[in-house]
Amino acid sequence: MPRFIIIILITTLSLALFTWTGSEQGLWILPTYWKEILFFVSFITIVLYYNLNKLRSKQPEAFTQFYLLSIVLKMIGGLTLIFFIVWDAPSSAIGNVTLFIVSYLILTFLEVFFLLQRSGN
Repeated sequence: MPRFIIIILITTLSLALFTWTGSEQGLWILPTYWKEILFFVSFITIVLYYNLNKLRSKQPEAFTQFYLLSIVLKMIGGLTLIFFIVWDAPSSAIGNVTLFIVSYLILTFLEVFFLLQRSGN
């Protein structure tokens, strides 16, 4: 578990540095809600991973259903966040949505990787 949190935090900081550096060099405009997006995606990934690991040790037969439910909840939460961000700042919607999608995909990939690694499959 601590290894997963460290990897997620390093990845989140790398995404933040990459986003900020790219905007400083004029490659793209810094998304207006970049801190909030990165915090939300990393926080929800860590919380879901922790709860899924706890569930797997107590009820391994229900793991698959709860993992699928966690994906749906993560998507609904992310879509809600993006909806309000786009509603509040429509001029920077492309940058915010792009950052969300990239961070969501990378952190979800890491979550799945660590869940599969722990299960031995």
